[in-house]
Amino acid sequence: MAEIKKTVAKTAPAPAALKKVATAPKKLIPRSAPTVAVKPAVQPATTVAAKPVKKVDVELEAINARNKKALSAALEKAQAVKITQPLSKPASTKLEKPAKAPKAKKVKLVRDSYAMPEAEYAQISVLKKRLAGLGKEVKKSELLRGGIANLTSLSDTQLQAVMGRVERIKTGRPNK
Repeated sequence: MAEIKKTVAKTAPAPAALKKVATAPKKLIPRSAPTVAVKPAVQPATTVAAKPVKKVDVELEAINARNKKALSAALEKAQAVKITQPLSKPASTKLEKPAKAPKAKKVKLVRDSYAMPEAEYAQISVLKKRLAGLGKEVKKSELLRGGIANLTSLSDTQLQAVMGRVERIKTGRPNK
């Protein structure tokens, strides 16, 4: 039993240790965070070479500056223009739109080829030049259509007389 008493005495807390546990903790005092040295993001100017200014950038800036000046001058002129309203404007009169004419049916165009003597073909360019001198430029197809319109307006006897003067040619493609 003596041994048991000794072990109990050894395991029992000492009165001084109980006092330390029972006392209230000290008040906490706030501290500032420790300062950390930060490396500069930009290296010193002595180690980094400066980029040369491009010639294109300078020219573009000059062009942009000129354009801005021109635009501002044009804007000032536009703002200086005074638009006046007519003095006698009927307030209640509404403009009626004219009735739209029905669209004419589109005429189908036909392409065709023909043969004629060189002398008559040269007359087409002579007639075109003559009309151009009179202030009316025409195309070859317009000139030929005008000739056909003139022929259709003739009477039967006149048409026979005109067509009698036209030389009959052999049709088909010429030999090379």
